Order: sequence, then structure tokens, then C-alpha cells
Amino acid sequence: MKFTQKQVVIVLGSVFAVFVVIVLFILNARGPAVGGEREGPKITLAVWGFDDESYFRSLIGEYGKYRKNVKVQYKEFDEDKYEANLIDALASGEGPDVFLIRSRDAYKEKNKISAVPATQLNLVSFQKYFPEVVSQDFVIDGEIYALPLYLDTLALFYNKDFFDQVGITSPPKTWQEFQEDVAKLAVVDREGEIFRAGAAIGGSERSVAHATDLLNLIMLQNGTNMTSQNLGAATFGATVKQKNPGLEAFNFYLQFANAASSYYTWNDNQPDSLDAFASEKVAMIFGYQRDVKAIKDRNSFLKFGVDLVPQPEGALKAVSYADYSGLSVSKQSREKAWAWDFVKYVATTPQVVQGYLDISSRPPAIRDPLIKDKLNDLRLGVFARQALTARGWTQIDSTDIRGIFSSAIQSVLSGQKDSAKALKTAEEQVTGLMREAGK
Repeated sequence: MKFTQKQVVIVLGSVFAVFVVIVLFILNARGPAVGGEREGPKITLAVWGFDDESYFRSLIGEYGKYRKNVKVQYKEFDEDKYEANLIDALASGEGPDVFLIRSRDAYKEKNKISAVPATQLNLVSFQKYFPEVVSQDFVIDGEIYALPLYLDTLALFYNKDFFDQVGITSPPKTWQEFQEDVAKLAVVDREGEIFRAGAAIGGSERSVAHATDLLNLIMLQNGTNMTSQNLGAATFGATVKQKNPGLEAFNFYLQFANAASSYYTWNDNQPDSLDAFASEKVAMIFGYQRDVKAIKDRNSFLKFGVDLVPQPEGALKAVSYADYSGLSVSKQSREKAWAWDFVKYVATTPQVVQGYLDISSRPPAIRDPLIKDKLNDLRLGVFARQALTARGWTQIDSTDIRGIFSSAIQSVLSGQKDSAKALKTAEEQVTGLMREAGK
């Protein structure tokens, strides 16, 4: 029997369609199913991080219920040695499937990371889950490189007893109020010896915990463009329309460590700010939520409060500053789809994330319902509110940049450079880092 040309086309088309269905079925059988209804092949995922192993038990346990075919093994590293161990493992081809990265290191680590496929999590959904700063930190050229489990922000810590003694009824809401409170709280003799600091601010990383973060916060609040749009150069020392917002912010920060300033309250000879606060040698410091426990461990009897960071007078939009970590998937992983399935499930399922937050005592990263539910919480409310206003900037290497800004501060305090020259030098050094990275 002879087939007509039309019948041949129909037969060949049907055969091809069956072939496509079979191929898709085979491919899909290896990857995770939507909803977790199909068990799938036996998979083992290695997860590395610098979080306490106990924090991950609930995440792994909940995912095990969702995907009974997947075994997840978490390996904890000392944070100081984590990056070196990760680099060595990836270089030898023995790295993990999933690994933690710091919020400012996505650009630095992007060549090690396989971005999440849009079929598993698209950008629109990602932005609905998390505050804007997470997109600034973890999205590069429209691709998602990591998902956060929590979101910490820099806050104002203040000694309640000191505030009561000088008649300050509430923590400062603006930087102008902050200056006024510093003047009331500081105890400095005529020779400039500090007996009690009003605040730990103005110094380098040598004495002020999170000094670079605090300076960058003030710069962003003052409208500083930290880099060019194409990431070709650092611009935080640039003059725009006869204004230099970065230098203005730098000078504002430095005034508190300038003995000639009426707001002089700190210098780099002071002890570490967290230690100074715990031993009641300073009335105000800036810290993250993780610092609360560290302070209480040093002095369990200290009466202190935590409040929002001050804002510029008359600011229409509040700006805060974040520091956190996120889970990413290695380019070397042989199970990328399953690895992202794990990351997505544990980072975007509210009831699962809540178990992690309960154990770690950290502030949430998911907008609704977790951040929403904590907005008025006595312990985490400040951090929940600031998560929604946090902003950041792309850093090629956060460790090097911290050192560059700290050195700039030290060079001014030591009298080696004026603030304009010190900031311009820092800008050139950061630009050098960016060009070395190929951007």
C-alpha cells in the first residue's frame, strides 16, 4: 500500500512527537517534580557553610520530608577559613553542590555559581519574596545567584542608664539629633582625654566595629553614587553639580574623631567598640542583630536598647544597611536542578524558614508573612523594618574594600592626608579592583 505525501508527513510528525515526549520524560525524570509528588532518583547533595550546623538541621529535615529521595549533608567550617577551603575544594573538583556566600560577595563569587534557571525561580517571583537590597546583592545582569535565609541590618545600640542620666528620653531619629546627644553624653577633659564616649563613630575598623559599613551607610543616605552604572569605576569621591556627597559624608563621619570638633567623642586609641559598650565606656554604638548576643555574653546586666539608624534631617526616604548570607549552587554540581530545588524550598517556604530563624534568632528575609509579622516585634521589629529600607552597592571584593576604607580613615586621623585626598585615593584603589575583575 502506497502512502500519499500527506499521510507520510502525518506519520513522520507523529513519530517525532512521540520521540520528543519520551526525551522530555527521561530528562524530567532526573529533575525535581513540581509539588514534590514524585519521589525521583536517589540524590545526595553536599552543602557547605559557616553557619552553625544546628541551624541547618531543621531545614534539612523539612526538605527530607518534601523530597524523600534526596539526602542533604551539611558541613560546617570556621568562617575565617571557609573561603580558602571552598576555593581549594572547587579547584580540585571536590567542592559542594550548595554553598553559603556573604551578601556582598556575589559578584566576586559569580564565576563559581550556576545561576538559578528561570523555570525554577524567575526574577518577578524573587522580587516578591525578598526586599530590594537582596536584588541589589544577589542579582547580576538579570540572573539570580543566591537566596537568603535571613536579613540583618545595622542598628543603633544605646545605653539606657546613660540616656536617663543626661535627660535624653528617646534615641535620636536624625543625625542632627545624634550630634546633639553625643555632645550631652560625652565626657572629655580639656586635654582631650575621653572618659566616656558619646558614640563609637569616626574611627577605623581598628576601633569601630563595622566602621566601613557605617561610613557607607552615611554615604548612601547622602545620595552618593558609589560606582558608575556599568561598574567601570568607583565614583564615591566624585563631584556632581558642584556637590560631592561622598566627601560630605566622609567629613561628617570623621568629625567625631576630630579633637577640634565640638562633637569629638572617639579616637582609634579606644578599645573595640563592642567591648567598650559592654563595659559601659561608650553610650552609643552601631551593630547588627548578631552583636546583641555578643554584648549580652560580655555583660548580662547591661541595660541597653536597639533602635533604627538615624536618618538625614528632612529625608523623604529612609536608608538602612544590610549584611547577611545566602545559599548558591556550584557550577561544578552534577545535580544543579536538585540543588536549586533544595535552596528554593528552604529559602522561600515560610514555615520552613521560620524553623531556621527560631533556632538562629535571626531577622527574617521573606517579605510576607515573615517580615510583616515581625514589624512590631520587641526583639526583631527594628531589623524587620530596616530590611525593607536597606540598600547596598556592588562590591568587587568586600574584604579588600573594607581595608581600603579603613586605611582612608586612618590616613586622615593620623594627619597623613586630608579627607579629600584620602577619599580620592580610596576611590582609585576600588576602581583598580574593579578593572582587575574585568569590569
